[in-house]
Amino acid sequence: MHQTIGNSLRVLVTLNHPFNINDAEQLVDTAIANAVYAHRCSYHGTITATPGSLAFHRDMILDLPMQADLQLIQQHRQQLIDKELIRANCRRFAYDYQPGQEALKLRYKPNKLDPRADGPYRIERVHSNGTLTI
Repeated sequence: MHQTIGNSLRVLVTLNHPFNINDAEQLVDTAIANAVYAHRCSYHGTITATPGSLAFHRDMILDLPMQADLQLIQQHRQQLIDKELIRANCRRFAYDYQPGQEALKLRYKPNKLDPRADGPYRIERVHSNGTLTI
């Protein structure tokens, strides 16, 4: 939304350069109003509707009444979440660590030329949630 407002302001200032503070405030108000309208009218694939139509029970462009089935929307969103979770979990490797084995500890955001992991460390304990004590 902030980028939309910034882009709108850039265009408005280029077309109508403000000469005083009132002109500048008017341009900012116009940019915010345009961004809010665009956000409310944009179609969201996960909710299969526009946010404005869900909030105001009217189509934002054609001014037609709209009735949303919120249970169906929630079920659709949950199906998309489950599908994405299955896709993400397909790339994971299942591995059962045992005490006494060795494991590498990945670094969080290493620098470009730094090693990506420390270790190897000896595993002392394997917890039921999959975490390790090294």
